[in-house]
Amino acid sequence: MPKLIENARELIIETSEKLLFEVGYKGFKIREVASRCGIATGTIFNYFASKEMLIASIIAKDWADYLEDIKRDCDLASDIASGIRAIYEGIEAFSKKYEPIWMDYSGNIIGRFGKYHIALRGQIADILSKMLLRFKRRIDKAIIDIFAETVLASTVQKDISVADLLRFTAMLFSNIEDR
Repeated sequence: MPKLIENARELIIETSEKLLFEVGYKGFKIREVASRCGIATGTIFNYFASKEMLIASIIAKDWADYLEDIKRDCDLASDIASGIRAIYEGIEAFSKKYEPIWMDYSGNIIGRFGKYHIALRGQIADILSKMLLRFKRRIDKAIIDIFAETVLASTVQKDISVADLLRFTAMLFSNIEDR
């Protein structure tokens, strides 16, 4: 009879995350995860189709936590600039955490990321929309999407600081009338 493992998926993800940050993407082996979890390698494949899917699940779970923190910080922001800073700093912290993993990845990370980029931009646009409404700023969806893209791009460009983004934001909102 097969061994039943309580919370196997969570155990695999937690163990995998620790291993991933110990050894990087290239050093990450499903066999080592299985050994650390005390399960068969095949058991992992019952939950995750591949190493990439397992690592993507780790990143997605972690991003959900960062996103909740960003939303909370935006809800607590006293002004638009504080909210933009919270978004920037949350994305920047997430990016810095995973940069060594992404740099270690030998495949086409940009190509694989592209399919998730629109969803990510949508998440940021949603946070921006809610925050801007709270500060009585109404902007149409196309502009929000462009602004979300700008915020995202700014966080990963080493030559664009949060101060630069805040100057851009101030310029943008000084030209938009309250409606």
